[in-house]
Amino acid sequence: MRLAVLGSGGIGGYYGALLAKGGHDVAFIARGAHLEALQQRGLTVRTPEGESTIPVTAVADTKSLAPVDLVLFCVKSYDTEPAAQALAPLMSGDTAVATFQNGLDNVEAIASVVGSGAVLVGAVYIAVQLAGPGVVLRTGGQGRIVFGELSGAMTERVQQIASAFEQSRIPHEVSTDINRVLWEKFLFIAGVGGVTALARSGIGPLFASPESRLLLTTACAEIAAIALGEGVPLPADAVDRVIQQAAALPPQWRSSMARDLADGRRLEVEALSGAVVRRGLKLGVPTPIHRTIAACLSVHQPSVPTTSHTRALGHSGLSGRLPCDSQTK
Repeated sequence: MRLAVLGSGGIGGYYGALLAKGGHDVAFIARGAHLEALQQRGLTVRTPEGESTIPVTAVADTKSLAPVDLVLFCVKSYDTEPAAQALAPLMSGDTAVATFQNGLDNVEAIASVVGSGAVLVGAVYIAVQLAGPGVVLRTGGQGRIVFGELSGAMTERVQQIASAFEQSRIPHEVSTDINRVLWEKFLFIAGVGGVTALARSGIGPLFASPESRLLLTTACAEIAAIALGEGVPLPADAVDRVIQQAAALPPQWRSSMARDLADGRRLEVEALSGAVVRRGLKLGVPTPIHRTIAACLSVHQPSVPTTSHTRALGHSGLSGRLPCDSQTK
């Protein structure tokens, strides 16, 4: 299978490397020092089981590439639109674009460029980040990918991608209800993750305080109410399950948005709490917690570079993915 990785940070770098090791033809789109490292030294993957380095094909943009079978679309949510505009050279009539991003609006943005029929949706659950130029670090277990067609159909291309993942030893699951999966992940990322960013705290101290634990629960409940208003069939105990998942995490755990905030990087707040607020206004559902998160975090956004299009093609900022935080990014 021919693949291109658009957004070669933690998630894109890690899974692209596994697919390359599995014998597939993978091209990485990157930039800056990360691109230089990939071209000169290859891609290094460090895991609890050991370290390996493989030579890879890495380019600065998509213009030099031919159409591929599959695009792993792994840029940050705020870079979705410019990155989608760069898809054209990669597309043929059969090309699939699989988004492994945070947020609920990326599918529509990508589909507006390549058509909804080309888009697959995925959720990633793993602890991985770009540790430095050309180096991807996985700190937890092997994690898993859940993906599927928007329609829920078990298509031939989904089966082919699942076969490629199997060959590359990537734990995965094909879902026939990927929209529900996306919302369940969003419930954790925006609800729990947003509060850790707002509080600038690890998850442990938040659970140690009754007030902050209530804040976590209420943030998640607001999202569940939005899902209900949009007709998304979340389980009745979805909020309780997310809170239990969060309570089981290491006390020092913080969302990737909290880490981005601490490091002065741009935040995905508009795609997370901002999306909750926008949907709440449309539905008439109150979202006071997420209005607070969005308002407070928006003042910490660094200035947006004017070369955002180039930035989108080769996102190389730190991007951690934790077991319930496929954001983590």
